[in-house]
Amino acid sequence: MSEAASVTEIPRPNRAKKWTLGVGVAIALTVAAVGGTQLLRSDGDDAPAAARKREPVFVSLEQFTVNLSDEGGERFAQIGVTLEVADERVDKALRARMPAVRNSVLLLISSKKSEELLTLDGKKRLAEQIAATANAALDDSEAKPSGGASPIAGVNFSHFIVQ
Repeated sequence: MSEAASVTEIPRPNRAKKWTLGVGVAIALTVAAVGGTQLLRSDGDDAPAAARKREPVFVSLEQFTVNLSDEGGERFAQIGVTLEVADERVDKALRARMPAVRNSVLLLISSKKSEELLTLDGKKRLAEQIAATANAALDDSEAKPSGGASPIAGVNFSHFIVQ
């Protein structure tokens, strides 16, 4: 057999196929790069928000059973209060001052009349006043959150009975 006969010619792919394959690879790489950039960019934007967002810290005050200031003194309220605080430092400071906080809240509730507490606006106003009372108890502590935010983020009622 001759040498020429033993060598078989391998057909060359035509230039159009090579060019199409090259363009396809370039598009795939571009899409992958853009997708990766978007993924990294969105993770970077969410990271500071995730770092700022914290789990809420709640401090329950024991239930209050208080005579109201109605005429005759026959009306009373049973109110469960849970304070939402800025962070663990505020929680610790609040617990250290708990007897004073409870006393202030108890005096506040006992100064109310039943008509005030039976309306939605009255309950909202009481919640604001409880927050102000608790904040006042923390004024001299080092538990103030940064940025001038209030240490008490919210007041939640776990139960509310007026009789």
